Amino acid sequence: MMTCGYEDPQCEVGLIVGTGTNTCYMEEMRNIEMVADDDGRMCVNLEWGAFGENGELDDFLTTFDRSVDASSSNPGKQRYEKMISGMYLGEIVRHVLMEFTARGLLFRGKVSERLKTWGIFETKFLSQIER
Repeated sequence: MMTCGYEDPQCEVGLIVGTGTNTCYMEEMRNIEMVADDDGRMCVNLEWGAFGENGELDDFLTTFDRSVDASSSNPGKQRYEKMISGMYLGEIVRHVLMEFTARGLLFRGKVSERLKTWGIFETKFLSQIER
């Protein structure tokens, strides 16, 4: 929102989906209970990467999402971020590759020790493959 707002003061929403993810938006202060002043507007930071910590995403989590979450340094935290951000997409794909290999669909069914290593499949590989 800061970048766009520099060129367009009418900008109302900011979104980033990169290494992490977050969003913010402009809100009338009279609608914000935590603020005493009713005049003006305020940028509200949603910190939406943490969405799902109370089970809101449970119906949408795949086995791969659950596996990445469980093996992360902060299980149960930042669940939405783990589902969509660049920091975790490579790891999700690594789990998919291990599952497909275990089912005999890849690598003649032989999971290498290297493939078992956290972080070995970097997110940048997805862009390289796509290109």
